[in-house]
Amino acid sequence: MSVQVEQQLGAGKFFLRIILAMIPCFALWWFIGDWWLQPAVDTAGWLLALLLPESFHSLQLLDGSLQAATNWGEVQGRLVPARAAGYALAFESNVRVLSYSVPFFFALQAALWNWQPKKHIAISLLVMYLVIIVSMVFLCAKSVMVGLGGAFIETNRYWYASRDFIALGFQLATLMLPVLVPVFLWVITNQQQLQSLFVSGVSKAEVPSAAPEGSE
Repeated sequence: MSVQVEQQLGAGKFFLRIILAMIPCFALWWFIGDWWLQPAVDTAGWLLALLLPESFHSLQLLDGSLQAATNWGEVQGRLVPARAAGYALAFESNVRVLSYSVPFFFALQAALWNWQPKKHIAISLLVMYLVIIVSMVFLCAKSVMVGLGGAFIETNRYWYASRDFIALGFQLATLMLPVLVPVFLWVITNQQQLQSLFVSGVSKAEVPSAAPEGSE
């Protein structure tokens, strides 16, 4: 029983370290702002212009928000091409619903305090950055789709521009990937350390001691 208690206490202390590590990691993430996402914004804007040429015009990062400008404007409640309206409709999205995966990964890593090998950590950061780019595409596509309504569907008759596909991608990009991807990369990067922390106790499971022969 004592071994099991020690393992439970060890796991409890470990999860407490994760929670405590989140405080400085997320504070630093909030403090440095979103300038490091500019290459991702440029790449996502290029992809959106390539995939949705009839609806999407440009993507900008302004004060922590993604501004997706379209090829459409509005005159007397009617959607018209931006040139005819004299301006372009733009829709705003919060980029931080995607980028918090990075401080979350660093909080997990800081709980173990394992920064070796650095190559694996660098690869993990690269994978998360690529996931953020793809997630930006779905986040902005959903904003434009909802903002333009029927005009979006009518002018974008591609399989990937369907409501269901964009809605599914949006749900994955905002609700699942920012949490699951850093956890998955963290587990892959720290397999040995996590195994020694959580699995080593299995081989030391309590074995009932045999009573001496003849004892009552």
